[in-house]
Amino acid sequence: MINLGKMNALINKLSDEPFKYGTSDCFTFTSALVAAWHGTGSTYRMLHQYKNKKEALKYLASYGGIEALTTGTLGYSRKTPELCEDGDVVTAEVAPGDMALGFVFDGHGLFKTKTRVIKMSLKKCSKGWRMS
Repeated sequence: MINLGKMNALINKLSDEPFKYGTSDCFTFTSALVAAWHGTGSTYRMLHQYKNKKEALKYLASYGGIEALTTGTLGYSRKTPELCEDGDVVTAEVAPGDMALGFVFDGHGLFKTKTRVIKMSLKKCSKGWRMS
C-alpha cells in the first residue's frame, strides 16, 4: 500500500533540491519517485549515468532523445498519456524545445525543470509508460 504522506514528503524534498544534471534533474526526480512508488530501488537510476549538462545532452542525443531512450528502457509507450495512472512515467514539453521526463501523481504529470517542479495535465503530455 502506498503511503501518500511519504510520497508527498518525498516530492517536496526532491522539489526543493536545486536543479543539477545527474543528481537533481527530471530523470533523477522521476527515478526516485518510481523507486518509492513501486519499490524498485535504484534499478533505473543505475542504467543512465551522466555528470553534467554536456554529458546528459550527448547521452540523450546518442539514443535519439528522451522519448526514444525511455522507450528503450521501459518498452513501448501507452496509446495515449491520458491512460496513465499514478506511478507511471510521462514526457512533456515543459518549455519550448525542452522535453522532460515526469512522474504521474494524483492524475497529473510532475516534472522537475531548471527552476521548479511543474504539475501538468496528462492531456498535455506527449507520451506515457505503464510501470506496473
